[in-house]
Amino acid sequence: RELSHRVLSRNIAQSNVVIMSPDFETAHIVADRHSTDLHNIYPAKIAIEQGHTTHLLPTSTNFSAGWSDDSKDDESISASIGWVLLAYFATFSTIPEPFSNSVDYIFAPSRMHVWLNQTTITYIVFPVKAKATIHLSSIFENHENASDMISKKQIDITGLTATETLLNSKYKLQLLASSHYFDRDDDRGGDEEGYYYGPNALFKSVNEVHRFLYERASHILQIEADNIVDRFLPNDEDIRFEEDDILEVNFHSLLFATQGLDL
Repeated sequence: RELSHRVLSRNIAQSNVVIMSPDFETAHIVADRHSTDLHNIYPAKIAIEQGHTTHLLPTSTNFSAGWSDDSKDDESISASIGWVLLAYFATFSTIPEPFSNSVDYIFAPSRMHVWLNQTTITYIVFPVKAKATIHLSSIFENHENASDMISKKQIDITGLTATETLLNSKYKLQLLASSHYFDRDDDRGGDEEGYYYGPNALFKSVNEVHRFLYERASHILQIEADNIVDRFLPNDEDIRFEEDDILEVNFHSLLFATQGLDL
């Protein structure tokens, strides 16, 4: 919310804002600050209130092919709108796949490269995510170390293609927000060369983003696994799990991208 107010309060003539969300079924452009359109996506709400020409796009939009404004009869195509103050991608939704396209699908080079090259975009905000899962029976096996408890975990990461596309287009990437807070000690793990991904951390490679998401999801999974063991073991119960008894945790972050000097 702070970013929305800080960026979108800039009253610049002819400024465009692009908001993508699975909540939008068709492309629609709002160019009147007094529009009656209401949106639960905060950046869209602020952009419209501030009088920016706001492009509301579904996740099926192919940026390199342009998009149609369904509010007009002439089916105008906006392959390039010249300059965009903010492009905000709210791609995570309660809508299940394949109806809600992932940020990696949207940022695939074939769908995004032309638009990124033809359009000046001051700020981009996009989501990344890591989902960690493990069978509950695995955490109750005999382990020499506590960290071995989640050694059979599986981690699925979303956002690496988007990261690579933007880095290849010479954008700088910065951590904007996360679903969980970690302090510096959480990053070290006894290693004096530990990595720290605190507020405003810079990411210079896809590997850094991968490590950030992987370690965060692993850390959250470890905490949840410890809590489960602490809850069940003192009862000395004969613990049995079904084949589909899975522990799942999710870690979400928003990354901020710009080609300017803000970072």
